[in-house]
Amino acid sequence: MTQQDAPNATQGMGRFERFLSVWVALAIVVGILLGQLAPAIPEALSRFEVAQVSIPVAILIWAMIFPMMAQIDFTAVLGVRRQPKGLIVTTTVNWLIKPFSMFIIAWFFLMVVFRPFIPEELASQYLAGAILLGAAPCTAMVFVWSYLTRGDAAYTLVQVALNDLIMLFAFAPIVVFLLGVSNIQVPWDTVALSVVLYIVIPLVAGYLTRRTLIARHGTQWYDNIFMKRIGPITPTGLIITLVLLFAFQGDVILNNPLHIVLIAIPLIIQTFLIFFYRLRLGQSLESTS
Repeated sequence: MTQQDAPNATQGMGRFERFLSVWVALAIVVGILLGQLAPAIPEALSRFEVAQVSIPVAILIWAMIFPMMAQIDFTAVLGVRRQPKGLIVTTTVNWLIKPFSMFIIAWFFLMVVFRPFIPEELASQYLAGAILLGAAPCTAMVFVWSYLTRGDAAYTLVQVALNDLIMLFAFAPIVVFLLGVSNIQVPWDTVALSVVLYIVIPLVAGYLTRRTLIARHGTQWYDNIFMKRIGPITPTGLIITLVLLFAFQGDVILNNPLHIVLIAIPLIIQTFLIFFYRLRLGQSLESTS
C-alpha cells in the first residue's frame, strides 16, 4: 500500500500504536469484568439490534473509521488504477487463499489434533465459525489499521469497496462449499445493513465534513488542526468497542477457557501464514515490475 505522506510515515508510530497489544489486552480484561460485575449494561445494550447488527457497536465503529473517511481526498481515488498490485494481492489472498487455508488449518486442529479435548458436536460448530471468519474480511478494521499505520486513505477505500463487492457474490458460495451444506442461509439483510452502517454512512459523513470544512477554513487548517483534533477518536473507539464485545461474550469465555485457547491456536497460525504470504506475494509483484 502506498503512503499518503511519506515523511510522516517514516517518523514511526505513536505511543498508542506502539503499545497497541497492551491496550487490547487491558480492554479484554475490562470487558470481561464489566460483563461479570455489571451484567445489566451489556444486557441492555444487546437489545438494540437490527437484522442481527448491534447498533451500539455500529456507532462505535463509526467513531473508529470516521477520521479515516474524513481524511480521504476523493480526487485521489481515481489514481489507484495506476497501482493495481495492491488490489491484486488483497483480492487474491482474501478470496482464493484465506478461506480455504482457514478451513484446512482449523479442520486439522479442531477435528484431529484437539479431538480428545473438544466434543465432536462443539468442534463442528467451532469449525463452522472459523470458516465464516475466514470467508468474511473485516472491512471496518481495515480502515482502523490503515489509519493507525498512516496508510493511503483513498487506496484503502478502493480496496475495501472492491472486497465488499466481491463478498456480496462470493461469500455464500465459498461458505456453502466449505461447510458442505447446500441449504445454508446467508442473512443478506445483515450483510446489506452492515455495508450501509459500516461503510456508506461514515463515508458520506466524512465526505461532507471534508468538503464543508475545507470550503470554510481551507486545506491547511483542515489537515493540520481539524484532523489532529479528531485523531484520538479512532483509538478511543477501538478500545471501547473491544470492551463492549468482550462484555457481551464474557460468560462464554469464562465457561470455556480451554476451548478459547485451543480455538486461538489455528487462528493465530492462519494469521501469520496469511501475513507472510501477502508479504511474499507483494514482493514478487514488485520484483516483476
